[in-house]
Amino acid sequence: MKLKLNPKEPAWKRKTLDGTLKYFFMQNCPQLGGALTIEPVVREVISIFDHFCPPTERMRMGQVMWYAVDVNERAGYGKSIDKCKLNPVILDLVNLKDVDDLINGVKKRERNKKVIVRLFEQAFEQGGVLTNADVGGIMRLSPVTISKYVREFEKETGKLVPRRGNIHDLGPTLTHKRIICIKCLQEGKTVEVTARETNHSPAAVTRYINDFKRVHTCLKDGWAVEKISYTTGLSKSLTKEYINLINNKRSES
Repeated sequence: MKLKLNPKEPAWKRKTLDGTLKYFFMQNCPQLGGALTIEPVVREVISIFDHFCPPTERMRMGQVMWYAVDVNERAGYGKSIDKCKLNPVILDLVNLKDVDDLINGVKKRERNKKVIVRLFEQAFEQGGVLTNADVGGIMRLSPVTISKYVREFEKETGKLVPRRGNIHDLGPTLTHKRIICIKCLQEGKTVEVTARETNHSPAAVTRYINDFKRVHTCLKDGWAVEKISYTTGLSKSLTKEYINLINNKRSES
């Protein structure tokens, strides 16, 4: 049995988005109950719509909107994207500096690198984190190519690019851990300064440093990878990555 609308409600209210949604739920989802239960649902739907479809009237030429995972989202093994909070971010796919670079003959590789870094940083500034696949989709490049450009930039500048992989500590790469360890242990910077320069929390920086020191201590005593992994509670693959980091640090000394 379909529910009836309140006859005392002004007709003009039914021409609004919330009025239309209310009518839809009352006619098609009577199990939700009456107006007292439907109205909160309508407000939530509109809130979600406003979040995912922000006004774009003032978007500038060359800008695009993209959905990024919320920077404060807690990552977890096997956690799919549909279980993550998303934030819409406005990104400069093309700006006037890109046009200047093109006119001035800057190589395509360097131009792409600038754009890639800018996309990651702009998303992070707006409370979201992009993946290599996100930026690859925007720029029509493979995620592998995006990763290669980012690694080049980080190696050249010593600056971390805020990607979801390093912000949420996903994936096997230790690039961000290497830079953090260098800043703290080699350059003598504080945890707070290192956290600020690498877009990480102080807790994450402290964890990486402590893991590095624990693996380093075990390695000096001649322990095997399996024993170090068991003792520290780190995975075998992560233990190997730290060992490679330590060996590379020694070779650079």
